Formats: sequence, structure tokens, C-alpha cells
Amino acid sequence: MLRGLKELLVQPCCQVCHQPVDQRHAQQDVCPRCWERISLPSQPLQGLLPLPWIAAGHYEGRLRSLLLQLRRTRNLAMVRVLSHQLRDLLPAHAVLVPIPSWKQSSRANPLPTLLTQALQRPSMPLLTRTSPCFPQHHLHRQQRWQNSRGTMGCSAYAETAVNWGRHQAWIVDDILTTGATAWEAAETLRHAHVPVAGAVCLARTPKRRSQQGSKRSTP
Repeated sequence: MLRGLKELLVQPCCQVCHQPVDQRHAQQDVCPRCWERISLPSQPLQGLLPLPWIAAGHYEGRLRSLLLQLRRTRNLAMVRVLSHQLRDLLPAHAVLVPIPSWKQSSRANPLPTLLTQALQRPSMPLLTRTSPCFPQHHLHRQQRWQNSRGTMGCSAYAETAVNWGRHQAWIVDDILTTGATAWEAAETLRHAHVPVAGAVCLARTPKRRSQQGSKRSTP
């Protein structure tokens, strides 16, 4: 009865299509039709290279379109929907460290910060950009690693900001492709004696796309 009264007063809407939705048949405030189109795997993706990582899904199809849209709309509620399974995999003692953008704040990628908020864990802005990182969309694997090298620094209070103990840092980014950016961030933190457990992101670029990009870029 209480649920019925609540739905009468506040009609829930799908976070994707914004159409009214029956909460009894919704998945994380998303209507069944949109949930099927997003096509998130039943379990988050996981891997160990170049460091342990977890991701909500593959960077393709509807999820790719949503992430590109979210860079403009900055819809935190939608990021919560996409990352709800990731929260269950993060340990309670995780400290989230978002990767900062090298662009000005008005043009910066908001997704690492939004994902950090959505994951509901303690967070600290321990990383800084020491030099710009050129766009990596058309770079192959080796070029991405060279492009990311030496682009980050660590806040002066990184070593004393947290009584690390059982705590470990988790790098937060929107998309994991070769892992070059996440690795550079992890190495920067480790040099400041910050223990790093892994990386968490919204999407992982499918291997076949990375391999095709590398082949096209190889002389």
C-alpha cells in the first residue's frame, strides 16, 4: 500500500528514456526495454593487466553511446545505474582516487568524478596533471603508453592524508583501453608510498578493437 501511494505521488521515470516506469518491473530505475538495450553483462568485467581492474561493461553499442552522452549531460543518477554492480566488488576500505583531466574545468571529462561519487566510497583527489596528455583516440598501444608517461604528479599530502592501514587506493576512470593512463596513475601513487589495489571504470574497450587499432597503426 505504501509503495502504491508513493508511486501515485511521485511517478518514477526511466533514467534512460525518461518515460514513466513501473518500479516492480524496473532494474535500478531503468525500464525493461532500456535495460535490455544497455546490455550490461550479468556480472562486471574483471582483469589483471596491466593492473587489477573492474568495469561495468564493454565500450561498444548502447553503453558507448550512453557514456558519450553522459560527458555532456553529467547525469549522476544514470552513472549510479551503470555502476551499481561495481559497488559490490569494491572492498569497504577502498579509497577512490579519480584521474584528473588535463583539460580546463569547463571542458574536462566529468565521468571519473561522477563515478567516484556514484560508488559511495571515501575518495581523495591525490593526483594532479603535470603536463597535458594529447588525445589518444587514434593512437595504438605503444603510442598511448608513451603519451601517458610523466603526465601526472601526486599531491603533497598524499602520504599523510590517509592512515592507510588496511586501506588501499583504487584508480577511477571512465574507460580502460590499454591501461596506460591507469598504470601511470598507479605508479605515481606508489612512488608516494600510497598502496594501490587496482582500477575501476565504467567500460573496457573490447580487445578486438584495440588489436585492430594497433594493426592499422603499425607500419
